[in-house]
Amino acid sequence: MDPISSLFTVVVAGLLLSASPGPSMAYVLSRSVQFGHGGGLASSLGLAVGGMLHALFAALGLSIIAIQFPWLLQVIKYLGALYLTYLAYDAFKASLNFPVPESRNIDVAKPFTVKEKQNPNTHRQTYSRLFINGVLIELSNPKTIIFFLSFMPQFVPHFSATEMFFLSSLIPITAIPADLLAIFAGGLIANRVRGHAWLMQAVNLLVALVLLGIAGLVLWV
Repeated sequence: MDPISSLFTVVVAGLLLSASPGPSMAYVLSRSVQFGHGGGLASSLGLAVGGMLHALFAALGLSIIAIQFPWLLQVIKYLGALYLTYLAYDAFKASLNFPVPESRNIDVAKPFTVKEKQNPNTHRQTYSRLFINGVLIELSNPKTIIFFLSFMPQFVPHFSATEMFFLSSLIPITAIPADLLAIFAGGLIANRVRGHAWLMQAVNLLVALVLLGIAGLVLWV
């Protein structure tokens, strides 16, 4: 397969992958609803870094190791589901501890707990946490793992490690349009619920259910 055809094939496959519903899209949308555009962007950047790590693994040939040891994929899957369950529990706790806002100008980018609301470094800490969560979720995303294990190896015999990394790195880049759409939609919802304590509680509870559902999806795939 010539380089131009390979480039076109990978880009189209990446766009189809990002457009299909999965843990990554659900995570960006739920975090955008919960924390606004900033939280959604931080989550999306984390997913992108996780995707780049997958690209690096593919370029180094580490994907072959995962194929030879199927149990390793199962371990990654269960760890990812466990981590998502923890995040769901964290969101559920936030829905129980949500403070009644003093004004309608409360910033939805702040975590929905009294303790974190009083922290002067709330935004930086929150976005950093969302970014790291995004990296970990993408690393354990079965849809991404299966894609890199089943689709990308066909290019290995024809390209060098550097060329493989370039091709593989296109996958997280093709996810940008879908992520931006999820961030925009989630941010609009966040602006609608701003200043309404009971709605924000409902948002946190909904996010907890979404994360729990993603955990179940990870185990099911």
